[in-house]
Amino acid sequence: MERILFMLAVLPTIILGAFIYKNDKLEKEPASLLLSLGAAGIGSAILTLVLTYVLGAIIPFFASEYYTSFSALELAIYVFVGVALIEEFSKWIFTYIIAWKNKEFNHVYDAIVYCVFVSLGFATIENILYVFGSESVGSAFFTAFNRMIFSVPGHAFFGVLMGYYLGLAKLTNFNGKKEKSIKYLLLSVLVPTICHFLFDYLLMINLEYSFLLFIIFVVIMFSIAISKVKRLSNIPTNIFNKPQRMDYIYNAFGNNNYNQNNNYTYNNYNYQNNNQVYSQRRICKNCGKEVTGKFCSNCGKEYN
Repeated sequence: MERILFMLAVLPTIILGAFIYKNDKLEKEPASLLLSLGAAGIGSAILTLVLTYVLGAIIPFFASEYYTSFSALELAIYVFVGVALIEEFSKWIFTYIIAWKNKEFNHVYDAIVYCVFVSLGFATIENILYVFGSESVGSAFFTAFNRMIFSVPGHAFFGVLMGYYLGLAKLTNFNGKKEKSIKYLLLSVLVPTICHFLFDYLLMINLEYSFLLFIIFVVIMFSIAISKVKRLSNIPTNIFNKPQRMDYIYNAFGNNNYNQNNNYTYNNYNYQNNNQVYSQRRICKNCGKEVTGKFCSNCGKEYN
């Protein structure tokens, strides 16, 4: 029975890890690096426990076990700072230390692989603790299946978002755009933290339609995660190649356009025939999408 429960605890990690690894189509990451990142996920779980203990010692509010009696605002503060921010920061700092200066980090999608593997390492140790900490065999199976469907994929999704912005931070940093790089670094912590907060908050708050809102949120965020994985895993944006290279066109948002007629897009210009003919593209300052008319078809803002 213990073996079955253990397999249920680690199975979602294996499936999601294989999915992310399989979609790394440009250049597979070394197994040794992936193992290090998985182990770092366990380290981030330990760091989470330490930070949670320290925060609770400094501010007793975050050490309270009676969050069910909190008001909506108190619960929001408790979940955002005491759960989401601590966990995502712990995963982020381990990923950053291991991957940021690693020579293998040469594609934007690589950052998604790194962050997801750390997140899955975190989720695995958390899964094992929750499953084997259950009061009965029945509750252990319920916990295992519940976390298999929601919690572990949730951690993987947070990792996808973290990796997306961390990859853009690396890309913009290498190309001398320091301010954008700092912005993306901050977003690589903030965005997954906000999503993690909403995920947990909707589960923990006692409202009539909270679970329905949770399901809608989960469907939307899983769709976004899969979309980003599919799109970025097919974009050959090598961070360390110069933008002039025809096979690796730099574009911070991954919206590069290249075809067999040597027509491609770089730095808001349309180039044809080895840069001999070009025209400036009209880019929306609000969302970064190309504008073809008076208004942006993506966000609706007027182009000026």
